[in-house]
Amino acid sequence: MPVDSNQEIPSPSSTSESIGSQTLIDRLAYLELGPDDQARLREFSPLAAGFSEPLVEAFYRHLFAFEASSKFLHDPHLVDRLKSVQKQHFLSLTEADWNDDYLERRRRVGQTHANVGIHPELFLGAYNRYVQESFRRYLGDDEGKLTPQLETMLSLLKVVFLDLGLSLEAYFNQATHAIRKALDMYWKANIELRQFAHLASHDLKTPLATVANFCDEAIDEFGGQMPDEAKALIESARQRTFRMSRMIDELLSVTTSFDLKAQLQAVSSQVAITDALDRLRPLVAEKRITVHVADNLPTVWGELVRLRESFYNVLSNAVKYAPAATGVIKIDVRPHELGYEFSIADNGPGIPPQDLETIFAPFRRSSTHRDQPGSGLGLYFAKTLIDYQEGTIRAESKLGAGSTFYFVLKAPPDATEGI
Repeated sequence: MPVDSNQEIPSPSSTSESIGSQTLIDRLAYLELGPDDQARLREFSPLAAGFSEPLVEAFYRHLFAFEASSKFLHDPHLVDRLKSVQKQHFLSLTEADWNDDYLERRRRVGQTHANVGIHPELFLGAYNRYVQESFRRYLGDDEGKLTPQLETMLSLLKVVFLDLGLSLEAYFNQATHAIRKALDMYWKANIELRQFAHLASHDLKTPLATVANFCDEAIDEFGGQMPDEAKALIESARQRTFRMSRMIDELLSVTTSFDLKAQLQAVSSQVAITDALDRLRPLVAEKRITVHVADNLPTVWGELVRLRESFYNVLSNAVKYAPAATGVIKIDVRPHELGYEFSIADNGPGIPPQDLETIFAPFRRSSTHRDQPGSGLGLYFAKTLIDYQEGTIRAESKLGAGSTFYFVLKAPPDATEGI
C-alpha cells in the first residue's frame, strides 16, 4: 500500500544495469534474483503496463472495504495521488532496475508508511494484489480463470503473505519492547544524572566559594606587602572562581531543562568557541598544542550555554588525545544549506571505523581509548545539546590520521551575514 512521499518515483533507465551497495548485492543474491529474472520481468513489463490501471482501481476498492485501511483515505485528492504512486510502484517492479536508487525509494516508501502509522499487514495486501492480478492476466484465460494447479499456487502465495505478516508483527513487537525497555533505562539514567548534577554543583561551588574568600582575605590582610604581580595573580584566581561558579549554575540550568524546549535566539559562535577554548587553555599550553580558529565566525540560531558546552566537549576530546608538542587543532566553518557547518579537526590517533557508530551513545568510549580517564559522556552531551538547538553533529576519522567533528547549526531567521 505505498503512500505518497511527496516525491514522484522516477522512471528507471532501461539501460541501467548498475548494482550499487553491498546491502543490495547481498539481498539479490539471497533471493536468487539475477540477470535471467531481470530479463523475464522486463519482458513482462509491457503487459503489466496494460493492466496496471484496473489493478490499482481494484486494490483501492479493496482498501475502502476495510475500516483499518479506509481511515487513511478520506481525502479524494490524496487518493488520486496515491493511485498514481501505486501504479508507478507496481510498474517499477517489472522494470527490474536494481540499483541504489531503487533501494532508497523502497526504503522511503517503508519510512513513509511508518510515519503515517500504516502497519505492514496493510501494505502486504498491495503485494498480494500484484501477484494475484499478474497471475490471472498472464496465465489465465480471457476471464482470468486459472487451472486448479495455478489456483493452488496462488492460495499458497496468500498464506505466505499471511505468514510473513504475522512473523513481521512478532518481530516488530519484540523490537518495540526492546525500545521501550531502553527508553525506560534512558529516562532513569536521565533522572539520576540530574540528581548527580545538583549534588555535584553543591560540592563544587562550596570549595570555590572558600577559594574566593581566601583570595579576598589574602588581599585584605597582606595586600600592602605583596608585589603588584602577586596581587594580580590572586585577583585573577578570584575572578576565575566566580566564573567557574557561574558556569556551574548555567550547566545546572541546562541539565534540569533537558525536557524543555530550547529557547533559541541569535548567538555568537565566536563567543561560544572562545569561552570553550579559554577553559582548555591551561592544558593546551601544557601540551603545546597549536589551535587555529577561522576568522569571522558567524552568528547562529541556538543557546549560548548549550552551544559553548557542545564545542567544549568536542574540543576537550581533541586536546586530550592530540599529541604533545606536535598536536594541531583546526576550527573552521563554511556555509551550509541549513546555515553553517563547523568543523573541529585534530591530528590525534583517530577512531576505529567500528566505533564511529556508537561514539555519541552514553558511556561508550572508543576501544582504543579505554585506558584513558573519562566518563564516556562528553560526546553524548555534545550531541544532546546540539539536538536541542535543532542542529546535527557527525564525525569522520581515520586511524593514525586524526578525527574531524562536524556541527551543522541553523542561521538566524532572515540572516544576511556571510562568512
